[in-house]
Amino acid sequence: MFSSISRTVTVLLVGSVGFFVGLTALLLVSLHYQQTVQRVSAKTTDLTEIIGALAAEHLLTDSHEQLSRDLAQFGYAELLQHIHIYRVDGSSGATSYFTSFNATALAAIPIRTEQVHELVGVRLTERYYEAAEPIYLADRLLGYVYVRASRQSTDTALHNGIFLAVVITSCALLLAYLLALRLRRYITTPVDQLVDAVNTVAGSKDYGLRIGRTKLMELDSLTKAFDLMLGRIQQHIQRQHIAEQQASQLNAELEGQVSERTEALKIANRELIKTLETLHQYQQELVEAKKMSALGDMVAGVAHEMNTPVGLVITSSSIMQDSLANLAEKFSQKTMTSNDFQRFLESSQENLALLERNIQRTADLVTRFQQLSMDQFAEPSRDFDMATFCDDVVAALHSRFSQLKQFPLRLQCPRPLWVNSRPGPINQIINQLVHNSLQHGFEYRQCGHIDIAITLDNDSGVLQIDYRDDGEGMSEPLLDKVFEPFTTSKRSSGATGLGLHFVYNLVRQVLKGSIEISSEPNRGTAVKITIANALATGLHDE
Repeated sequence: MFSSISRTVTVLLVGSVGFFVGLTALLLVSLHYQQTVQRVSAKTTDLTEIIGALAAEHLLTDSHEQLSRDLAQFGYAELLQHIHIYRVDGSSGATSYFTSFNATALAAIPIRTEQVHELVGVRLTERYYEAAEPIYLADRLLGYVYVRASRQSTDTALHNGIFLAVVITSCALLLAYLLALRLRRYITTPVDQLVDAVNTVAGSKDYGLRIGRTKLMELDSLTKAFDLMLGRIQQHIQRQHIAEQQASQLNAELEGQVSERTEALKIANRELIKTLETLHQYQQELVEAKKMSALGDMVAGVAHEMNTPVGLVITSSSIMQDSLANLAEKFSQKTMTSNDFQRFLESSQENLALLERNIQRTADLVTRFQQLSMDQFAEPSRDFDMATFCDDVVAALHSRFSQLKQFPLRLQCPRPLWVNSRPGPINQIINQLVHNSLQHGFEYRQCGHIDIAITLDNDSGVLQIDYRDDGEGMSEPLLDKVFEPFTTSKRSSGATGLGLHFVYNLVRQVLKGSIEISSEPNRGTAVKITIANALATGLHDE
């Protein structure tokens, strides 16, 4: 793409003026913005310290209502949006919510009991300022004050500064353009004369022609250089022929080097293929070793889970045998009293109850181990309405788990949604995931939600089940081995750690699908299940 001198002069002049004026305006806007941020931050800090001093006495006297009334007096400050007061227990050091203030027409914000000590100072976010300060009384930490302030003044200062910068830059660009129009008229006239002379030389091939002098010093130097160029053209042509001969010789040498390196590359590729075959062999051996290790871990887990109830059964039966032998000896010696017989009955009842509980626990463990056998889910695939099926599953879950009144289960599924799969394993999967959420995710929570979204891609035939809860979540070490058998964080509460291992086997072995799980502490858990070839085989009316 060609460009004229006049256009270049205009672009350079207008561009340079616009760049420097715009840069200066942006720097001024940035400086004004930073000053506004510092001013609002300082004001927010002052208000936070004032509120902290006000709250200290109320934290000592535990006067919630009086402190709430005092905080309401800060409603005149347009800057303040939310105030939270947290109290620190002097004995345990635990932080708890005390009271709060919300500006008019603003909803309450989440309580930040766990994070307030990390937010000390002032911080600017995309929507507000937030500040937190500890409340001390004679070197004693009473609690924290957390404040959210509006950033409306900061945004207004930024918008006004940008508008002013745009206006100033536009005026500077207009002035530069008018000046460029006048300047390029003075330059283009002698340039056009120079172009005519050059075209004459190019058309006639008359390298003896010389270009006349010009009034502009720069263009005069250009004409002298052009005349010198005409004299050296012939010399340049001769050098070009020599360079072409050298290039041909160099190409021949390069072709020889390429051939040698190609052969070396072939040899290296053969060696690499042998190395890959060796690595594949090592990989198979490693997979077998991992399988044996997993089998050993599972056997050890089974032994550990069965050992406790069986040991208690043996202990209880031994105690009953000893008690019975002692009672029989007293009976044979006719020294048995009613108190002895009463103690024997009480001891027998306690031991029989212990025997019954542990035998039942052993039977439950055996039942769970039997469930790990995928042969029991060998039912054939069939067409069914996924929406109606899920409604029945959810209804059964509400009957089984009364906690679902406190932690609602929300189902999203197109209606109707005909699929071809095995409903039994899908029912077991949903039941186990809901049980895990209620047992682990919401154990220490008062509220929460469970969401199940089901979709079917008609093009690929992939059925996708997205399960999510907003419970406690899992740590990274636990998440890494969550599908392994006997992995649980609630072993002391009677959990066996076989639930998600059971779900994994159902998805992978029975449904021939895939499962992914993601979780973070205090951010819930998400499970994604995909089942291929799930399109219904027949036609179904709505």
